[in-house]
Amino acid sequence: MVHEDGLPRWVAVSDAAMQLLEEVQHDFGEGPCVAAYVEDRVVVVQDLAGELVWDRIAVVVRQLQVRGVLSVPVRLADQPVGTLNVYASQPRAWSPAEVQALGALAIVTAELVHTAVELANRQAEVGQLRQALASRVWIEQAKGMLAATQGVTLDQAFHGMRRQARSSSRKLAEVALEVVQDGQRERIAARALDDAPVQAAEARAREAERDLEAAQTGLARRQAALDRAEDDLAVRERDADQRNHLADDRDRAADDRNHLADARERAADVRERAADQRDRDRAADQRDRDRAADQRHRAADQREQASDDPE
Repeated sequence: MVHEDGLPRWVAVSDAAMQLLEEVQHDFGEGPCVAAYVEDRVVVVQDLAGELVWDRIAVVVRQLQVRGVLSVPVRLADQPVGTLNVYASQPRAWSPAEVQALGALAIVTAELVHTAVELANRQAEVGQLRQALASRVWIEQAKGMLAATQGVTLDQAFHGMRRQARSSSRKLAEVALEVVQDGQRERIAARALDDAPVQAAEARAREAERDLEAAQTGLARRQAALDRAEDDLAVRERDADQRNHLADDRDRAADDRNHLADARERAADVRERAADQRDRDRAADQRDRDRAADQRHRAADQREQASDDPE
């Protein structure tokens, strides 16, 4: 998959030898996999040792027994984001069916990558929304307390907290939490000093609580929206699982076709051996018939010579 430097690096490999081959291509900035990504095309190499354009890579990986290479780009939004690569330990003439099969697997890989990116983005959005909702609760409660204790409007209370946050280089939610805590301490102290002011403060507190309830109602609506977003995320995850199962079914179908092809090749080998045996049997029969004919000819010649000799 492509990284920040603009070149693809290996994400998953079958063994250490393949990992080294991928790293060598990245270090040199060239090779069949790099070409498949940069040029956005399928790269088919029958024998890597014979590709002079990548002779440096061939020299480095000569001991890895890597000869045939097939590389197919993985695309997202019609742009290559990586490659899917297959290797052979002997020179190999890749068939069109093999190229087509790897291309289909690259499409499935791209779908999985797309789903993973969407999932990560959605999780980040959900986390940000949760944090924003939690901060909003403190801000709404602080607005209500300032409006009740200072005799200002909710908008004036909000702008005052925002100016304080900017002047102290703090977050607005931190200032709001501080306001709420200070208000609670002042409320307790006022109750201890004078009942009348306490009652007035309690009236303002009740008004602030009503404001808080309104804020909580808004929070409930946002929570419902968050729940719907999580449900949508669950649906996407199930779709991704279904695509995974589909990819597994395609792999099993490909394995079945390979087993059938192997069985046909074995049957062909048996037929060829049987034909060779029949040819050998025919040749042996012909030799026997030729020897019998020679013997008959010699016997006839002997009889003719015996009849020509005078008694």
